[in-house]
Amino acid sequence: MVNLLRNGSLVILLGVGLFMACMSQTVLANNARLTTQHISGPVYAIIGEMGNRSAENLGNNANFGFIVGDTGVVLIDSGAGTQAAKAIEAEVGQTTSLPITTVINTGGQDHRWLGNAYFAQQGARIIASSAAVADHDERAGDQIQGLTGATGQNPMQNLEPVTADITFDQTYTLNHAGLEIHISHQGGAHTPGDSWVYIPALKILFTGDIAYGDRMLGVIEVSNSQSWVEVFETMAQLPAQQVIPGHGAVSTLPKLSEQTYSYLVHLRQGVGEFLDNDGDLVDIRTVDQSAFSHLLNYEGIAPGNALRVFQQMEWE
Repeated sequence: MVNLLRNGSLVILLGVGLFMACMSQTVLANNARLTTQHISGPVYAIIGEMGNRSAENLGNNANFGFIVGDTGVVLIDSGAGTQAAKAIEAEVGQTTSLPITTVINTGGQDHRWLGNAYFAQQGARIIASSAAVADHDERAGDQIQGLTGATGQNPMQNLEPVTADITFDQTYTLNHAGLEIHISHQGGAHTPGDSWVYIPALKILFTGDIAYGDRMLGVIEVSNSQSWVEVFETMAQLPAQQVIPGHGAVSTLPKLSEQTYSYLVHLRQGVGEFLDNDGDLVDIRTVDQSAFSHLLNYEGIAPGNALRVFQQMEWE
């Protein structure tokens, strides 16, 4: 009887432990406010919030993706640090129990790469453009500091930032799940090392931060608005049918062209005219961007975009 009680207690304890582990994974996923969407075949998108970084989303206010193979998973972007990476892992775990063996970083923003250390610790290889790695090295400290303020915790959780161990200058191709996966860096955009990920057989495109959907894009200090326009033009030639932007709902290239490319062209034209008329920086808010006021976060982001494009175009 004693043995039976002990064995029964052990079963109960094991059951509780398993339940708590599952609950922990669910909480992580819910905390990061992520939603998985099946795209086609072995390809999935993970859609994050479109608002600002916060304690609730762990800095994962962006889109991610994964491709399930026979023995492992290719992850597109690793999240904004260790807890953010665990939340992405938990989200992937709702679809497959296979490990994440390869991580692609599509750019230089924190949520594109600061989760690398967590996945590298588990043996994953990391792939990114050389320009992205240089950007990671340059801005890691500032990004960690910013995330600590936004989320209320050190995003690295005692791990050191890890950059890619496989780098490329313009293009890189890997084979996974019977598919060719093409990674292409054609110049700076939102960040200096932005790349897109294209799967030709399925006509699926992950744009990284080259395209924003449904929300106002951000021109930041390291952005190159002139190159961004050119990079988008090159990417738009792909025969993609399903497009996962860096932010926003799964979309199409024509729609994203309206929301990203057309905005950049409009902004550069407006700032160019402002400069031609000898406009003073203190009046930069007079550059009219109202045609895009329907995009989320317009009020908070548009003035800064005009300012930074002004500063860049002065030297073009």
